[in-house]
Amino acid sequence: MSVPAAYLAVILVWATTPLGVQWSSEGLSPLAGAFSRMFLAAIIGWIAVRILKVKVPWHRQAVKIYWISNIGVFFGLMCVYIGAKFITSGMISVLFGLSPVASAVLARFLLDEPPFSLAKWLAVSSGLCGLLVIFSQDMTVTESSYTGFALVGVGMLCFSLSGVLIKRHSTDLHPLAQTVGALTLAAPLYLVAGLIFGMEVTAPEPKAIAAILYLTLFGSFIGFFCYFYILKHTAASSVALITMITPVLAISLGVFLNGEVVTENLLIGTAMIFTCLLLFYWGDLLLSRVGLAVRRPQV
Repeated sequence: MSVPAAYLAVILVWATTPLGVQWSSEGLSPLAGAFSRMFLAAIIGWIAVRILKVKVPWHRQAVKIYWISNIGVFFGLMCVYIGAKFITSGMISVLFGLSPVASAVLARFLLDEPPFSLAKWLAVSSGLCGLLVIFSQDMTVTESSYTGFALVGVGMLCFSLSGVLIKRHSTDLHPLAQTVGALTLAAPLYLVAGLIFGMEVTAPEPKAIAAILYLTLFGSFIGFFCYFYILKHTAASSVALITMITPVLAISLGVFLNGEVVTENLLIGTAMIFTCLLLFYWGDLLLSRVGLAVRRPQV
């Protein structure tokens, strides 16, 4: 699989996941849905490794990588599920838009990656501003919102830290083996969390069952596989930039599938995020061509 293809797959999966999570919660609690998708994805993963004859090692270094992966897969996602009770999905996307900055700072100290250039910092600023413009109507703060902000913020940091630490402790693990190992540990962890926080199941709608099956195959299995694959071949901070792209696609799906209205804020924010991508990938070249000195600020 090529890196661009895997990158595109992660964008599409992460863009469709919010709607899938929303539909999968109809008739059962969020953690019940999360456990179901992780458990089924682990089963699919074990079938896949048997068919493809990929070995899933359980030596010390491999298990370490599986636990590091679950900093994001379990701890991060669980914080998001719980925090989603208190804030809107739009605000969750805004907070996760900060992950490129968090990943860049963490990678600077944990991976000794070069600091962001001026162009890349301008790109991140443009992207964050675009997200804020898109979701500005969702930013009504209530007393319980602070709990949601804190939980989702911790979830974002968990995903960023997990990605950076995986790069730091990189091994020759096959991405499929890493996916299966992480899911195998995640399923019982979600079961325990569900037993503690609640795993109510009433009467799931057919749409909810379809959403869980989609999240199982694409959101968990294929999504995590492609994520670990690109994480192995690209910088952690570049992978985190996906979180700036997916909110726009997620809103577009809401327009077509849920009848949501395209607002002026959406158009302006989309343009700002597009500018972010241009600056992030070609900003240094553009600044050098116009004669501006590109200095790398120290973090």
